[in-house]
Parts: sequence; C-alpha cells; structure tokens
Amino acid sequence: MSKNTHNYIILLILFSLLCFNQAAFSAPNKTSAPWVGDSLMGAPCIGNPQRFGPFDYLHRKSLPYELNIVEKYHFNEKKQDLDYTIRAWPNHHKALYASVRYRIDSWKKRVPAKKTPAECYLQRAINFSPKDGTTQMLYAILLHRTKHKSMALEQYRSALKVEPNNAQVKYNLGLLLVELGKFDEANKHAQEVYGRGYPLPGLKNKLIKVQLFCIRNCSSFNNFGRQTYCFLFNLLFFN
Repeated sequence: MSKNTHNYIILLILFSLLCFNQAAFSAPNKTSAPWVGDSLMGAPCIGNPQRFGPFDYLHRKSLPYELNIVEKYHFNEKKQDLDYTIRAWPNHHKALYASVRYRIDSWKKRVPAKKTPAECYLQRAINFSPKDGTTQMLYAILLHRTKHKSMALEQYRSALKVEPNNAQVKYNLGLLLVELGKFDEANKHAQEVYGRGYPLPGLKNKLIKVQLFCIRNCSSFNNFGRQTYCFLFNLLFFN
C-alpha cells in the first residue's frame, strides 16, 4: 500500500467519525427515563423496565425509524399497546392522551388503577422532556377532570410558561378558571383563543352562562359580593 493511499484511508475514517458525531448531536436523546412521582392515590410510581428507547417525541422528525417501528407494531388502528409505546417514547402525545382518557373513565367508575396509571406516565414524561408543554397540559387535564383542581391550575400555568402561545393550553386553563371563579382571567384567555379562531365553544358557553346569571342576579352587589355570588353559582352548576 502506498503512502498516499494510506493517508487517504485515514482521512476517510476521520471524516466518517466526524459525520457520525454530528449526526449523533443533531438529534439529542436521553438514555434513561426513570419513574418519578406518585399516583393520585399517593403510591410511588412504578412501571416495567426500559427496553427500546427512550426517545423524545419532540425529536420524532429526526428519528423516523425509531418512531415507525413502535407505531407499526404497537400503536395503530388495530393495536394500542400503550405501555410499550410510552416506555419507548415517554412523551408520545397520542398514546399519553389515550391513557388519560382511560384513567378519567376508570376514575369516574371507581375502577382500580393499573400497575402504571396515566399520572405516572405523565410525570415520567415531564421529567424526561420538560420543554414539552403538551405533555404538561395532558397532565393538567387529568388532574382537572379528577377534581385535583389546585394541582391542575399549577400544571396548566407551567405548560403555559413552556408554550405561551399554545391555544389548547389557554382554552383548557380557561375552563378551569371559570370553575374556580376567576372569570376575568378566564375571559382574557377566551378572547385570545377565539380571536385566533379556536373551534371549541365550551369556554365561551360557560362564560356566557355565568355572565347572564350575574347580570340578572348580582346587579345590587359590590364587586366582591358579585364575584362570591357567581363563584357559588358556578360551584353548584359546573361541578
């Protein structure tokens, strides 16, 4: 082998290593996603061990193979293996939403939670990818729908800090604010999301109902009395 050929091979190897390192840093990914937090019943969160992954759903466009192989065999129209999907992709939005819906339904029916309930998947996801506002919103929705309203409010506000322009976060936060009697703040979010063409009418309808009731029944009250009266009305009819 000539000296020039030898040098050429060394340059190729160095170039390949450089490209590999650049590719590795273009799609950052954590190597672990531990179970953290407690269930709604106060038990420490536990789950099955990690196998494939974990991968950050925020980087799914740069990880098409890893996403496709999980969704093709574990999360599709015919099969929804939520546990495997979420363990591989801790903040997989669609799988987390499915787990939230199941948890809310089972909570209403007082069905005992599975080994790993939705709130544990969500806390793990938030810890794994703290810049994912959608995951924080899903956790807030779960807390909201299971009547953990103070915790839900905190989680909605946290999601809004991460994604201040997220209309879904503002809409769902607005729904909770109405229930808490914080009508001015709820109306502020409503004006913003509906000004941007948000399609769901629930927040608007709640505010209209409260406003009409207060106009008819609170005209003689001072501001504090009006807020208190409307809050009690809301407590009776929206819970």
